[in-house]
Amino acid sequence: MKIEGEKEFCMKPKKVIGIALIVVGAIMLFFSNYIAEQVSSGKQQIQDAQQKVDTADSLFSKSKYTKPVGEMFTGSAQKKIDAGQADVDKYESMSNNLKIGGIILIVIGAGVLFIPIRRK
Repeated sequence: MKIEGEKEFCMKPKKVIGIALIVVGAIMLFFSNYIAEQVSSGKQQIQDAQQKVDTADSLFSKSKYTKPVGEMFTGSAQKKIDAGQADVDKYESMSNNLKIGGIILIVIGAGVLFIPIRRK
C-alpha cells in the first residue's frame, strides 16, 4: 500500500555496491593514516633511543677495558631497538598497503557509480 506523496526508496544494486566500495576504501585510508602517525611516533622514539645507545657506546669504547662493560649495558638496549625497528617496518608496510587498497577501492567504487553500463 502506497501513501500519496510517499516516495519509494529503492537503490539499484550497482549504486549500493559503488557506495559500499567507496566507504570501505575511505575506512582503509583512515586506518592507513592512523597507522602512519603511530609509525612516525615510533620512529622518533627509536631514533632517540639509538642516539642514547650510540653515546654510551662512544663513551665506553674509549678504552679496551671499558668496552666490554659498555657492550654489556648497551647490548640489550640495542636488541630492543632492532626489534622495534622490525615492528616499525612491518606496520609501515601495512599502512602503505592499506593506503593503496583504499585508493583502488574508491576509484573502483566511483567507476561503478558514475560510469554507465551500455546494454545492447
